[in-house]
Amino acid sequence: ELQRRGFDMHMALASTLPRESGVDYGFAQSPRVSLAVTEAEEIAARETAEVLSTAGIDGRWLDLAELHQMTGWIDGGEARGAVLLESGGYVDAYRYSLALVTAAERMGATVRSGKVSGVVQQGGHVTGVRVGDEVVPADVVVIAMGPWSLEASDWLGLRVPVEPLKGQIVKVRPQQPLQTFNFGHAGNYGVVKSPELVFLGTTEERSGFDVGITTEARDEILAFGVGFASELKGAELIEQTACLRPLSEDGVPIMGAVPGIEGAYLATGHGRQGILQSPPSGLAMAELILNGETKVLNMTPFDPGRFGPA
Repeated sequence: ELQRRGFDMHMALASTLPRESGVDYGFAQSPRVSLAVTEAEEIAARETAEVLSTAGIDGRWLDLAELHQMTGWIDGGEARGAVLLESGGYVDAYRYSLALVTAAERMGATVRSGKVSGVVQQGGHVTGVRVGDEVVPADVVVIAMGPWSLEASDWLGLRVPVEPLKGQIVKVRPQQPLQTFNFGHAGNYGVVKSPELVFLGTTEERSGFDVGITTEARDEILAFGVGFASELKGAELIEQTACLRPLSEDGVPIMGAVPGIEGAYLATGHGRQGILQSPPSGLAMAELILNGETKVLNMTPFDPGRFGPA
């Protein structure tokens, strides 16, 4: 539900947010396929294709010849074939965040930066946030610190079991411009963000807050890309980056009111789906704060109290 609402809201935001912010954040759509390597994956992929087709969506099974003919560059390697999925969307994550912040500022928000060291409470109510040597008064505080949200456990007296899930990606420039098309397998992906730039990823590493890049990850990711698209063999490596994603203990986002502290809220733990799930998460939290309830999502599965006290 969160993913579907996220996709639909991104489609709507793409026609308003660039105008509201003045920032083009590179929203685009392109066809995508999920590759099947094993017999079990093929069976599952064919079932997916049938479900999509029944729903009136152009989802169908493609053999390798059809896949290469459709894309012009994905030959599939050792795959048995692929299922064609709905067109996926993608954005430039940094510019998307910049667009949201800029639009908020244009609408009257004030953005401040600093080292937050605690939430100030009095009589079971939030009264402010401690930033450096200053206390910023606040009636409502939303803890949305990604993998660093774990620090809030001591502030709130509540377990916030979130850990950093490191992910590395590489960006390559193919020798020839490629048709816009995306492919994925077993959590890895290849995304053509322009005919001259392909994003390949991603790793899932539990290595704490280390954001260093490694040659092992680079080689693993490049092998994945070349393995399914031999056209990438001569591609030029442009950049390798790493980021930290907030992974909750049970893999489900942590969103909602903090039990026992009026005015305190949590919004974290979205794992690899943060960009996709951000619009409905933000809207649900806003409605919850303003109205005491939200019609955007059933918030029960995301209850911050489900992990118990710290």
